[in-house]
Amino acid sequence: MHSPKFQTYSVKHQSTGFEFYILSKGLNSGKPLVTPCPNSFVCICKSQEQKDFYFWLLFGLWKAKHFHQFLTGSVIPFIRLSDLKDEVFNQAEKVSKQEKEYKSTVDKIKQLEEKEKAIRQNLALINDLKRAMIYRHIKSKN
Repeated sequence: MHSPKFQTYSVKHQSTGFEFYILSKGLNSGKPLVTPCPNSFVCICKSQEQKDFYFWLLFGLWKAKHFHQFLTGSVIPFIRLSDLKDEVFNQAEKVSKQEKEYKSTVDKIKQLEEKEKAIRQNLALINDLKRAMIYRHIKSKN
């Protein structure tokens, strides 16, 4: 598998459809994102399969706070593009040696992410319901 290209995100970036974004500043540095934001890198992949592989690799590294050891800066911590690339390629090499187990783990993580999303939606609905229930007692009468 060819390595993807990592670069600093620019609004002038032309989308290929096989890229994702990576937060570069703050304590969430290394977090993969679906949509671009300021202070991010872009990972440009050659295929959807490669995009999925690297997105979920970065997701796991971010969740494990693996990138904290590479943070620099005293006020707003950030990760250097070169450090990110080196570590991602290093970890990708290790993971690809256990490809079958890794894919199984990623599938389980995707399922857990979906369940977590559903729970968050349910919690938001419960909060809306509580707000509506109390609102009918406190609304002003004109």
